[in-house]
Amino acid sequence: MKTIAVDEETWNAIKKLKTKLDARSYDEVLRILIETWHSTNLNRKLDEISLDDEEGETALKILKQLKEKED
Repeated sequence: MKTIAVDEETWNAIKKLKTKLDARSYDEVLRILIETWHSTNLNRKLDEISLDDEEGETALKILKQLKEKED
């Protein structure tokens, strides 16, 4: 386990998030925040990508295959 220092405002925000997310621990809150950040960051990058129809279909196939491997 590690300890991190946060100011009072951040601590209060994290406590509120824990309640809103119905999280069991602050570790879970941080994991959710990190996952959300990664998803948001990926979506921003995907918005910037420009593909023609064939490239788009290929990209979708690859993404579907990756998702199937995760499941």
